[in-house]
Amino acid sequence: MNAKEIARGGLLAAAAVALLYMGGAAPYIGPAACIAAGVTSAVPLLRRARLRTAVLLYAAASILGELIVPRKSVVAAYAVFCGLYPIVKFGVECYLPRHVQTGVKLVYFNIVLAVAGALVAYGLFPGIDLPGFARLAVLWFGANAVFIIYDVALSRLIALLRRSLPPE
Repeated sequence: MNAKEIARGGLLAAAAVALLYMGGAAPYIGPAACIAAGVTSAVPLLRRARLRTAVLLYAAASILGELIVPRKSVVAAYAVFCGLYPIVKFGVECYLPRHVQTGVKLVYFNIVLAVAGALVAYGLFPGIDLPGFARLAVLWFGANAVFIIYDVALSRLIALLRRSLPPE
């Protein structure tokens, strides 16, 4: 890692923590701020596949966010899904055949959703109550539909960023 890459990673981590802080301070923008902070993990992967920088950025933003952000649920959502997913998406899209990529991403999302549900069921997040089975099933299918939309939107945003960046 050279100095330019370290500085860029540090600035992106600072931007992610600032977005998480805004999401923690203003409850209504929490999900949007978490998703925007997650996009910062994709930036090092745009040109030369700097996976190490993306992973370090994700880890630094998760740890600093846990220390600084007032609402820990925003940081938990970032650490469990929004910050890690662009890195997972990069790995899936680079190393797996195209016809299995969506299935693997859906399996990953459903595992993350099940782990989050288990954490809520065990009382780790006391402010969140689990709904009944019928509502939970509707919520689960809705979450999968939103995830597919999110995946397509993230792919388009990454393509737009890739085209708009100046050559290195």
